[in-house]
Amino acid sequence: MSDPTPYPRFPSEDDVPEGWGRAPEPVPGATSATPVPAAASGAPGTPEPLGVLTTLTAGFAVLYTLLQLPRYWLARDAADRWTTGAVDGRSPAEFFTPYEVVDMVGLLVLVGGFVVTCLWLWRARVNVDVLSPTSPQARSRGWVWGGWLVPVVNLWFPFQVVRDVLRVRSHHPSSGSRVGWWWGAFIVANVASGVESLLVPTDLESTGVGDLPAFAAVSTVAWVVAGVLWIRVVRAVAADQEELLAGRA
Repeated sequence: MSDPTPYPRFPSEDDVPEGWGRAPEPVPGATSATPVPAAASGAPGTPEPLGVLTTLTAGFAVLYTLLQLPRYWLARDAADRWTTGAVDGRSPAEFFTPYEVVDMVGLLVLVGGFVVTCLWLWRARVNVDVLSPTSPQARSRGWVWGGWLVPVVNLWFPFQVVRDVLRVRSHHPSSGSRVGWWWGAFIVANVASGVESLLVPTDLESTGVGDLPAFAAVSTVAWVVAGVLWIRVVRAVAADQEELLAGRA
């Protein structure tokens, strides 16, 4: 999936106009305590290595992806149990299926992964803002968290945040398309999972449970693809951050 938004190449230090993205020349007679304007010093923050946050971000992605692998078969088993229970006059609320149990565990993993991933993205964004202030950013730093939570804009803001944190247009061009494919698979997985949740019966009058395995199959494939691509994106961001921090030394 190609990136529809054209960006210029990342300029070198020599290409940056005076007063943009770097400290101005010292003024005679000024002390070392003279503050640097925000426009010259970049957004506030202290650059730090991503450290263990990279491992945790990838780890949550692996765990959630593994939980999705048996989703289709669990959905088939759940649909059979609910159908049989309805024939016997048993409400779906009277018993839990393994499908629902795994779904609850997956939700907890997803929440934990969200918190860790946003902490990781925030630190990466601070590093880029301070050490590479001329890198284009489509969204302000607050959208690192808010982009996932605000309805409607969560369909593309997180993609833009991740895309811009990974400075791909200067030296990692293939990573840009990888981010796009990851986001496409992520959207498909969420839509399929949303349809699944609507097909889960809540009472004896519920219909459509027979279609649950089909949508579970789609979401299984989409989540696995999204998980694998996301882990590769995480590794690309981590490598880019190491390069960025090494240039600071």
